[in-house]
Amino acid sequence: MNILYVSHFTTNIAAGPNWSVPARVVAQSKYDNVMLLNTTNVMMEHWKKVEAFHNVEEFGELHLRNLPVPFSKPDIVVFEGFNFLEHAKFAKELKKADVPYIITPRGSLTYEAQHNHAWLKKMLARWFFFNSYVKGARAVQYLTEGERRSSIRMYETPNFILPNGFDEPINKKAAFSEKGIKAVFIGRLDMHHKGIDLLLNAIASIKAELSAAGFKLDIYGPKRYDFFKIDETIRSLKIGGVATLHDEVGGKEKENVLLASDLFVMTSRLEGLPMGLLEALAYGLPCFVTEGTNMKDEVEQSDAGWTCFGTETDIKSELLKIVKEKNLFKAKSENAIKLSERYKWDKIAQHFHREIEKLIG
Repeated sequence: MNILYVSHFTTNIAAGPNWSVPARVVAQSKYDNVMLLNTTNVMMEHWKKVEAFHNVEEFGELHLRNLPVPFSKPDIVVFEGFNFLEHAKFAKELKKADVPYIITPRGSLTYEAQHNHAWLKKMLARWFFFNSYVKGARAVQYLTEGERRSSIRMYETPNFILPNGFDEPINKKAAFSEKGIKAVFIGRLDMHHKGIDLLLNAIASIKAELSAAGFKLDIYGPKRYDFFKIDETIRSLKIGGVATLHDEVGGKEKENVLLASDLFVMTSRLEGLPMGLLEALAYGLPCFVTEGTNMKDEVEQSDAGWTCFGTETDIKSELLKIVKEKNLFKAKSENAIKLSERYKWDKIAQHFHREIEKLIG
C-alpha cells in the first residue's frame, strides 16, 4: 500500500512525536510504500536519516497534485496530531479526491487537552473546522485504551488502538542503588501537562521522609516552556536537597542518565502514549506513573512499577510506598522489560498494515 503520513513537527527535542512519528514511518516502510510529509519548515538531524521524510516546501503548497507519484493518489493518508488547520484543509481535498484518511491525535482529543488553556478557541475551531475533519475520517487511531476512554467523541467515527513503539536498547538496567533511590524524569517541562506541580508539591509535603530515605529526583528538560518556573518552584518549596533541575539530555548522555537511575517518574495530567516512558521501561527502569499517562493499567497489571491517580495526595502516598518497597525494584525491573516487548516497532508496523487492510479493503 501507498501510505502518506502528514505531520506538524517543531524543533523541540523533548516533543515525543518528533521521535515517534519518524520511527513509525521507518518501521512501516518494511511493509508498505511510505512518505512522511512535514507541514512546518523545520529540520532536525535525525529526520535526515529517514529516507521517506520531506518538508512540504520541497513541493510548494500542500496539495495532492504537487506530490510525486504514487503519493499524488495514495491509498490512505495518516494525519499525525490534531489542532492543525492545514491538515483539516488538506482533508477536504482528500474527500473530494476519494482518498481515505485516518487521524492519530496523540492525546490532543482528550477532554483535558481540549479544555485546558485556550479552551474557547479550541471549541470554536472544532465547530468551524475540525468537526467535519473528524467526521470525514475513515478512523481515529488512539495510542492506548486510556486515551480512547478520556477522549471527546465529536462523532461516532470508527476507531482502533495501536500504540507507539520503541527501538530496543542494547544495554539494560543491571543493578540498583544500595543506598537511597535515584528517581528521574526526562521530557518536556510543561508544568501543568506533565503534572510537575503536583509532583513537587507532594515532595515538599513529605520532604523529611524522602530525605531520610535518600530519595533524589533529577528532572531533565529543555530551557523552554516552564523550565525557569520549575526552578523557582523548587527554590520556593525549599526542596533543592531532594529535587534537582537539569538542562535537556539526548543520545548517549540520556542513556547514561537512565541506566544510572533507579526509578522513572511521570505524573502527567494528560498524554497520548509517552515515548519517554516506553524508553524507560525498555531499559528496565521501574516506573511510577499516574492515570494521566495512559499507562497506569499496563504498568499495574504487569507489576512494572507503582501507579496512582493524579492527585497530590495520591502521589504523596505512593512516593512513601515506593520508599518502603525498595526491595521490589529488581523484580519490577524485569517486569518492565517484559512489558516493553509489546511495543516493538516491527510488531506495531505489521499490526497497522492489517488495520489499514481492514479499513480500505
